[in-house]
Amino acid sequence: MLSIQNQDLKDIEIIMLDDCSLDNSVNLIKELMVKEPRIVLYQNNENKGILYTRTKGVFLAKGKYILMLDEDDIYVQKNAFSTMYNIAEKNNLDILKFGALSSEPKLELKNYIRKKKENSIIFQPKLKNMMFIRTSSGEIKIIGGILFNLFIKKNIFIKCIKMINEKYLNQKMYFLEDYMIYFLLVRNAYNFLEIGKIFYIKLRGWNKTDKNVVFRTKKKFLNINYKKCDSFLNFIEFILYQTENNFFDKKIAFFSLNNWLLSNNCRNFSKIHEKAIFISKQYLYNKYIRENDKNVIKIFLDENKNFTFNKNNSNS
Repeated sequence: MLSIQNQDLKDIEIIMLDDCSLDNSVNLIKELMVKEPRIVLYQNNENKGILYTRTKGVFLAKGKYILMLDEDDIYVQKNAFSTMYNIAEKNNLDILKFGALSSEPKLELKNYIRKKKENSIIFQPKLKNMMFIRTSSGEIKIIGGILFNLFIKKNIFIKCIKMINEKYLNQKMYFLEDYMIYFLLVRNAYNFLEIGKIFYIKLRGWNKTDKNVVFRTKKKFLNINYKKCDSFLNFIEFILYQTENNFFDKKIAFFSLNNWLLSNNCRNFSKIHEKAIFISKQYLYNKYIRENDKNVIKIFLDENKNFTFNKNNSNS
């Protein structure tokens, strides 16, 4: 928090989002607000999940650019905001991507700045391939999808949020919400620039003996496998309808389905398995999914048309 307050760019908002936390976070924030007028606190009346809460923060923001910081982003370079702002303004950028360093807790925090030649600005239609690429063999691969190191123009961010159906905003997504937003950002932004400077450090390797960390971990990762499955299914269904109506873009949608849904372990959860079958049928009936891809889905559905599940493992 101190590294954010001490930024050399002073004209910033610090929007703190609380999704019904059970620890002392809100009281600590309120104490900070007495001395730090730039802090804005928003609290959900009920637990809404990461996707809803993140998007709420974007709508609350008054500035021109948005930078997302999570609880494990422990140190931000003093000149980070000013440097990103100046580069974005100079080049009229919609998205600026920068570097982040993963740190173990005992690693001394240094003034990390790694420089490399800046890449050229990427424009549409090439920009929409910043998440997926097709290899020489025709395989689709994910190459991006995270938000933690993006400096984003707010009006583009809001445009993308408005494209997310209320159904998904209220799904309490705990995983892949950044993939959903990133997917829309690279398809709706005009330009994108990646620079080599590392502007902040993310903590990796929580101290498992710390009582606060243990509590936080149990709270955040309760039923983690169920939530992962459910979030992936939401993303897979979402991507089917957000891709354009052509075979390559639907191949992207099928790639997501095939790489997660058709080969995962969602069978342990009754609700998830039923949802998986429902979404598979939506892909099967879409006219832009190629026949050979539909055959893979048919095999999955045939294998599971009489599926049973272990009630002891289900989350129904």
